[in-house]
Order: sequence, then structure tokens, then C-alpha cells
Amino acid sequence: MLLLFRGDTWRALRKMMSPTFTSGRLKSMMTPIENLADSTLEFIAQKAKGNPEIDLKPMMQYFSIDVICKVAFGLDTKCRTEEDPDMHKLFTSIMEDFKFDTYPKATIWAILSHFPELLSKLGFWPASMLKMRTMTKDIMTERKQKNIKIGDFVDRLMEYKKVAELPITDEMIEAQGMVFMVAGFETTANTLGSMCYQVAKHQDIQERIVEEILDTIGSDEITHDNISKLDYLEACIMETLRTCPPVIEHDRVCTNDCVVQGIPVKKGVKICMPNYPAHYDAEFFPEPEMFKPERFLKENADQIIPYTWRPFGSGNRVCIGQRFALMEIKIFISKLLYKFKVKRTPRTELKYSPGGFFIISYPEIRVALHPRN
Repeated sequence: MLLLFRGDTWRALRKMMSPTFTSGRLKSMMTPIENLADSTLEFIAQKAKGNPEIDLKPMMQYFSIDVICKVAFGLDTKCRTEEDPDMHKLFTSIMEDFKFDTYPKATIWAILSHFPELLSKLGFWPASMLKMRTMTKDIMTERKQKNIKIGDFVDRLMEYKKVAELPITDEMIEAQGMVFMVAGFETTANTLGSMCYQVAKHQDIQERIVEEILDTIGSDEITHDNISKLDYLEACIMETLRTCPPVIEHDRVCTNDCVVQGIPVKKGVKICMPNYPAHYDAEFFPEPEMFKPERFLKENADQIIPYTWRPFGSGNRVCIGQRFALMEIKIFISKLLYKFKVKRTPRTELKYSPGGFFIISYPEIRVALHPRN
């Protein structure tokens, strides 16, 4: 997987995936994401009839699964209307398989992750991930046999394979498809849920977001240009990612002998950078326990010390799908808040799910949804 490879192989895979996330490609993804957001919100509205309190966690999972399957693999799944329970079960089972309390091999995985080729030879992956990889392989096989071209993530990877400088195997493409699925599922669902928690808790912030949406977009169609002007909403998303980072830590391997704050670090040493200590350090973020989106407004950008905010990682290996994820979250939240007022209930809280291997999760996110019109 791209997360595990290093050196020339990593650079080749990164180059293979980069064209998928250019501005032009992101624009082409907006319409399907919008449509999926609309149908998800219609389903949520039906669920909230009669009783406005609702657990948004599964709804956010449904939406993120359908988006990934559509834009990456051309699949019209229907998790958002609970018509595709098998697909939802497949995605959630991967998260369960990589919990320390349910998958003991996860501790061994932390060691073996230094040897991606060995991982593949040992067949170490849990059944859920192997099933997802098989699904990606079947999609590729069908497209080759029937000469199907959709212009999605899989197509672009298959096209790049023909002109790549280094040998790119089908297995590598299958693995990248699996990474896209796993990395974009629970992280996005958790961020959407965390954002709903924060706006339910901070009604003044919620209304300022809505005011910005009405002033900037109103009842017009969401476009790449007008959604990029929602600066306050973006600041709220970034502050949500600071206070509730979906990924526990990011690991890097030292490429040269160096000294960091007086501590010698040898080449090849693995450095673990946990996100919570940085995100809640008062030296970097004054009043870190406070939810203050203003930190991330453009006029305050120079106050953010580089590499202290890193929900997507940082440096050359920053998450390649960062812009896609932010766009997806912006679209859904703007539509949600345009349609509903989100309020707290006695059961509105964030409880961490224990034992997560690399993703911080929440078993439920309960809020009350009240139609604005």
C-alpha cells in the first residue's frame, strides 16, 4: 500500500495517484457527491420525522461509503438508504479487524508494516481487507475484458500503469484502491460526525456558518468556485480536525542521521508523531480546549506554526486525498446546515471507541435535527 512503500516505489505510486486529485478532477467529482449528499439527507429527514433525535454516525458512514464507491470505482451502492447492508458491513468489519481488542495481529502489524513485501507474501491481511482487494481486482478484470472506461479513480490508475517509469503491477493498483476505500471511509465519517457535534454544541458558530452559506451560495447550485469561498466553514472544519483528529498518529522514517532538539536520531529510525499532543499544546494553539475556528481564518494563517496541525500528516507524504476529503465534508455540511438546525440532546457527546489501531472512532453521535423551513 502507498502508506507502507518507500523510496522509488513510493514515488512512482504517488505519481500514479496524484492526477486523481487535481482541481479539474475534483470539479468533476462534485456533481456525484452533491447528488449523494442530497439523497442521504432525504433519508435522514425521513428518519428524523416524529423524533428529531438521531444517531448520525451510521448515516455519515453510509454517505462516505457511497461517495468512495461512486467516484473511485463507478459503483452505485445504496448504503445511504440502507439498501446495501453487505457493503456497509464490509467497510465496518475492516475497522473492527484492526482494533487491538478484536484483532491481536494488529500489534504484530505495527512491526511488519516496515516490510510491505513480506506482508503480502505472508498473506497477513484480515479477511475483510482481502475481500475488498478481491472486489477491486474483479472491477479491473471486468473493465479490461469489456474495455469499459468510466474515467474514475481505477481507470486513471490503469492508464498510468501503461506509461509509468517504474513497473506498476496490478497488485499495486489493487492495493491503492483498497487504501482509497479504507482511508476515506471512517476518517471522513468521523469528521462529519465530530463537526455535527461541535455545531450542536456551539449554536452561535452554527448560525455564522449558515449565514455564510446563505450569503455565498443561497439556493444556487454548489460549484467548485462558490464552495471554495466558504472560508468560515473551512475554518470550522479545520478546527474540528484539530480538536478531533481522526488519525491517532503519523509515522515517518529518518532518511539521514540528524539531531532534533539536542537528541541524535539515526538514519532508519521510525519516528511516531501523535496528533493529540500537538493539537492540544497551548504553545501552538492557545486555549486548546476551546473550539475557536478563527484560528484558521486566512487573516490568522501566519499564527499557525508549520507542522503543528497535521490531521492529514505533513511534508512530502501528506495525505494525497486531503483536498478531496475537505471538499466532500464541505459539500455535506453546507447542505446539512442549509436544511437542518442541529441541536444538542441529553445524549449528545463524543465517546471514543477503544482499541482503534490508527483511527480514532466514535460508536455514536446523537443530535437533534430540526428543519429550517
